[in-house]
Amino acid sequence: MNTIFKRVISGAAALGIAVSGLAIGVSTAYAADPTTGSITINKSDTGQVDHSFDGWHLASLTNVTKDSTNKINGFLIDTDDNMVRTIVAAMTSDQKVAYEKDANYYSTDNAVANPMGYLVEKVFKDKSGKALSELTSPWGGDSSALRAFAKSLSKELAKAGAPTADKTGDSALKTGENKELKQGLWFLKDVTTTDDTKGTNSIPIITPTTFDGADSWGTVTLKNTTPTIDKKLVDSKDDGTYTPNTQPDYAVGDDVYYELTSTVPVYTGYDIDSTMMDATKTRIFKINDTASKALTVSADTVIESVKLTPAQGTAVTLVKDKDYTVTVAGYGDVNTPDTDAYKGGHVTTIDLGKYVNKAEGSKSATDGILEGATVTVIVKAKLNKDALISNPGNLQKNPNKVDLEYSNRPEEVNHAHKVPGPEVPVYAYKFDILKTDKAGTTKLPGAKFTVKAVSGTSTHDGKYLGSYGENGWSYLDSEPAVTDTDGVFTTGKDGKINVSGLDAGTYEVHEIAPPDGYTAISLPKFQFTITPTVGDEAAGCKTITVVALSLAKGSDERASLSQDGKTLNIWNAKNITELPRTGGAGLAMIVAVGALFIAASGIFALRARRKA
Repeated sequence: MNTIFKRVISGAAALGIAVSGLAIGVSTAYAADPTTGSITINKSDTGQVDHSFDGWHLASLTNVTKDSTNKINGFLIDTDDNMVRTIVAAMTSDQKVAYEKDANYYSTDNAVANPMGYLVEKVFKDKSGKALSELTSPWGGDSSALRAFAKSLSKELAKAGAPTADKTGDSALKTGENKELKQGLWFLKDVTTTDDTKGTNSIPIITPTTFDGADSWGTVTLKNTTPTIDKKLVDSKDDGTYTPNTQPDYAVGDDVYYELTSTVPVYTGYDIDSTMMDATKTRIFKINDTASKALTVSADTVIESVKLTPAQGTAVTLVKDKDYTVTVAGYGDVNTPDTDAYKGGHVTTIDLGKYVNKAEGSKSATDGILEGATVTVIVKAKLNKDALISNPGNLQKNPNKVDLEYSNRPEEVNHAHKVPGPEVPVYAYKFDILKTDKAGTTKLPGAKFTVKAVSGTSTHDGKYLGSYGENGWSYLDSEPAVTDTDGVFTTGKDGKINVSGLDAGTYEVHEIAPPDGYTAISLPKFQFTITPTVGDEAAGCKTITVVALSLAKGSDERASLSQDGKTLNIWNAKNITELPRTGGAGLAMIVAVGALFIAASGIFALRARRKA
């Protein structure tokens, strides 16, 4: 077989073209080889931003022939003279030795040497011996000779003295159709300036231009991704599932659950180090969850689960310390300003480096990386006593935010591109009690109360508030006695009680002991409600816009709201003559007084009989 014929077969195999027509002599030549063609670069999805590519022309296709159906079935590959040295430099040492022994392709004269012809015929083949094609397998896989060469060529072209791009700057190739290009094989390098929205850069591409008789040539669909990071509040269910939260308020001491979601980047063609010892080749994929000091997190308990869900197939649960690691670190430093809402908080990092680097023992080491799969992380925190507390006219949010770090440059995987995610706040509430005499002029210390969650709270309905400790509220199943410590709230010298760190809902306030010098007959007992107004954001991302306190209709007339709506004013009667004469309290007073008269008359009658 002569050199020319071998090069024809080489070109056909490289681009997936049948060559049987050559052997039986039924090919017909182009009237003249085309001089131009186009390359269309398609986005992987409509939401992807435009990308720019520097382009180097590698080789032309000459002596193109067609079969009886007008389909291309053969051609010569003619490497560009100015690209020969760079293409040879991008070969592995073994490839270079073999190339220099092959007289069909090798020459010391760049005008004669044909390294691209050699590569497509001898090197770019899969395990079965079939030549790989940038058309039928445009990305080649991490380990393919084609992909390895493209990466190596990209590095050679970045060196000083390498050939300059034929298309760069204003003339660079863009996503969409690029017309009037010199026909043949092109090398494309993504030079898009990355920012928070543009995602990963494409790996280097080798592709032919369009040719009449080859319908699929000259079209490439990008495989790069634009990972985002999302965060929302979720509620834990008894069956182990989670649903989006619709009202983001909690009592201090409650567990707060967040769902973080992202996408495993497409890392095909990126450098990788399964030992994770070489930082320059170790891929980065981290989720950073930042909590204000109002939220307590622990590295041992903060992560409930990490799952990957592919577009098709079954979700995979990743294993801590095999597929990912978790660290918790303090936020900021001594220079962090007091105005920073996260000062004193913590950053939880979920590092999936083991998974995306196929580290030993990881699921990806045996099953491969689920590129494009949805990553779902459930984070658990606890609302603590540092929480900012809201009341009417003074709304305070406790923020929590997330960001994503990932490698987005094929040849600089240690470059961590950061994408910010949403901030999700949570809220807690408070109310005050002010105890006075009936005139409202004397503030009364020593009055004792209990507070019961009646309805509408997240998880505490039917429970009495207990003590308010470092871990937040404790709860009691039954009403505490006057002599108890937990769950009994006593007015101070100023006649006030502050009850803080509550969930929204309806509560019952019951006075169980009056101040000294005031009657214990028919003590006040009434209900009030903490009502938030929830914003119209999507479930899981809700905010509170207003909070209000309100007394239940028909409440004890001794209870009223202060003008600013923040305080429950409650007055005490010194004796039964000051008790309300209507409503439940008045009825209780009448029954109580009537019982005294009955008892007194019974005693008088008994004494009278004894005297008789």
